[in-house]
Amino acid sequence: MNSNSPAFASLKFRLLAALTLLLCATVGVFATYWLIAHALPIYGQMWRRASAIEVPYMAFGLIMAPPVMLACTVASAFAIWTGKRFDPPEKSALAKLQTGLMKASVYSLIGLAPLTAISTTIALNALDYTTCPQLRKSGSAWQTYWVNHPGFCFKPDSYTENRWRCKNIDGKKLCINMDE
Repeated sequence: MNSNSPAFASLKFRLLAALTLLLCATVGVFATYWLIAHALPIYGQMWRRASAIEVPYMAFGLIMAPPVMLACTVASAFAIWTGKRFDPPEKSALAKLQTGLMKASVYSLIGLAPLTAISTTIALNALDYTTCPQLRKSGSAWQTYWVNHPGFCFKPDSYTENRWRCKNIDGKKLCINMDE
């Protein structure tokens, strides 16, 4: 099999499609995990009135990733299976799926992500939380911390293994639980 044969070109195309499938599926799963693990807990913490809440605003941008990565995964699987580029007929179910997923992704990025970030900020303000830049670790400017009491806003001296911020006051180590 030489590099100019159709069989070699088909094999190369399918291998690239397999690599694309692996990358898209991985990114989609990672984005979904990140949203579940880092964005959804914010609302549970707000409900419980946690003393401090970490809001990674950039994570809201990941709302657009699962639909587009699913479309990419479907297209790659089709390319592996058939050896052809994914180009479904205009009125077919696959074309509607592809268009719907792409629209969902774009609408999520330009509408849902900013709306979620803005409404989260409004809700935190309504619940009398204030921002606390002192709780931020050095180099983590994309994270924002909100506290519901001015005494919880301080520059930490140390951190626990659970990444709670601690401050030594009058020889006592006081830590703020970042998980509740």
